[in-house]
Amino acid sequence: MFVDLVDSSAFASVLGLKEYADYVDSFHKVVRVQCEFFFENYLGGKYERGRDYEYFVLGDELGFFMHTAKPANDVYLLATLGITLKAAWIASPFNRERVKRRSGTAEIAIGINFGPVWAKRLENGFERQGYAINLAKRIESHSRVGQHFRIFLSDAAYKLIHLRMRNLLFSDREFASGKGILGQFGLYEIVDAFVDSVGRLAPGIAELFQEMMGAAIDSNSRGLWIHSAYQISSENKHGAVTEEAADRCRSVLNYQPDNSVALYYLAQFHQEQGDLELAEISYRQLLRAWPYFGDAHLEFGKCLVDLGKTQEARTAYLHAERLGLAEAIEGRKDASREGPEGTPDLRPGSS
Repeated sequence: MFVDLVDSSAFASVLGLKEYADYVDSFHKVVRVQCEFFFENYLGGKYERGRDYEYFVLGDELGFFMHTAKPANDVYLLATLGITLKAAWIASPFNRERVKRRSGTAEIAIGINFGPVWAKRLENGFERQGYAINLAKRIESHSRVGQHFRIFLSDAAYKLIHLRMRNLLFSDREFASGKGILGQFGLYEIVDAFVDSVGRLAPGIAELFQEMMGAAIDSNSRGLWIHSAYQISSENKHGAVTEEAADRCRSVLNYQPDNSVALYYLAQFHQEQGDLELAEISYRQLLRAWPYFGDAHLEFGKCLVDLGKTQEARTAYLHAERLGLAEAIEGRKDASREGPEGTPDLRPGSS
């Protein structure tokens, strides 16, 4: 994984030498604090630096390597670490000052690849070489023009996790080219993530990020990934979707009608309020845009059961089951015990 400051050269051209040095130093501090917390605290020290992972920070770039026996898990951890680093960077002093001025926040972009590398052991780690590293760097360069999270995965990385991880949604495959890469390469951008980034942040950083999420969303035209973090954090804090959170969903849908997080949490809000018909509308719109979103099928099935639409509920549960959600099996069984329009099943042998 490579992480880079977006528009670093542009900032260098308008900031003084000390201001630019402070800007880069702020990035270094965020990376070191957050990476250490992520692995030592959040993951409980399960992974050992040097043996399982290694990273370096140089100038405006972070390079991160994971090499355990579970490559799918490695890719997923890097994807969620990337999301968490974006949140931590928003909470940095540099970005807090920009948000106070109602300026757009400085961004980071991320490229993730999976593949073999040649590693030579040194006294203090490894020296690594290989095409997989070059490709990851080119993916990171392309990620700066991303339209969503600016986190891109290669074909190889995407294939390892896209059917395993329920909380990440990806763009369609696109193609790019890069220096030193023969021909074009395929890649996928994370479009949305139902990932609790706040829970993965170091405590001091988490508090700052929570305090400024609303202002950061309002000041950043490309900050819908911050909206996603806000919705998940708000539900975790309140145990339900608040009116304020629902209002933010409606605001997002005014200019991005297919936003998955906004549709999902707005549907949940209506369901919690007992407005099942409005919840159904949001779920249907969500599934038209994201037909392979398993949890949306699962929650839609619950909504349809409450509406008495048991046959449609069974179909929704079947979709969720086909997409790998084991809890949909029990939901389908429960729906099958209901007759039409939610009446008891009175077939012979039923109880």
